[in-house]
Amino acid sequence: MDHAVLLAELRVRADYVPDFDSFTVTSRIHHEWLGKVYALVEQWNPHETVSTRTNISMISTTVARDMGVAGVMTILHRGIADLELRLPAGADRAFGPGAVYDFFKALRDLLASATNSIMIVDPYLDEQIFDVYLGAVSAQIKVRLLVHKSGALRPALSRFIAQTKIAVEARSSSSIHDRAVFLDDHSCWVLGQSIKDAAKSKPTYLAPLDASTAQAKKAAYEHIWATATPL
Repeated sequence: MDHAVLLAELRVRADYVPDFDSFTVTSRIHHEWLGKVYALVEQWNPHETVSTRTNISMISTTVARDMGVAGVMTILHRGIADLELRLPAGADRAFGPGAVYDFFKALRDLLASATNSIMIVDPYLDEQIFDVYLGAVSAQIKVRLLVHKSGALRPALSRFIAQTKIAVEARSSSSIHDRAVFLDDHSCWVLGQSIKDAAKSKPTYLAPLDASTAQAKKAAYEHIWATATPL
């Protein structure tokens, strides 16, 4: 996992911790959070997984729960601190549940910074991409949209092109699963959720990839684009 994405994921878990006073052995929200933290710690530093697993097991017992939670949080913040030292300050943005406007502004500003081309990869794009985001894009920018489910996107596509004169091409492929924004063929930003649902009820992030990872990811999606179905 790219370090910027890993840092963004860890920050989201640290900022939005479920209330362990309400923990039960069948509580899905707690077990999902703990499972995600464990997987992220394993990506960050495999040597920390034994300690993480030990602390997680302590949470299942009432007498040791606070100590287990404290141990998990310590490891989580140690991972964040370590990655922050490796990456430039402000390399990613985290958005809490309900921070829809903050996410909208960050992504809209990012898209508006393009000078040549934009490629958005998101399985579940809908007409919101036109109504909310692409209106800020200059008419000379070439825009490509790669989706999986195209039903909500197709009706708005031709009307948006006719009104704005922005060159937008959209294709559909069942081979895409994650979300990414490529700007001017040299940078890539990844998103924690699909754009249409971002920050509505769950935390998410917007994080840049390093140049080599961005190039490899772009090449993979160019291959998918070449075989995708035009809308």
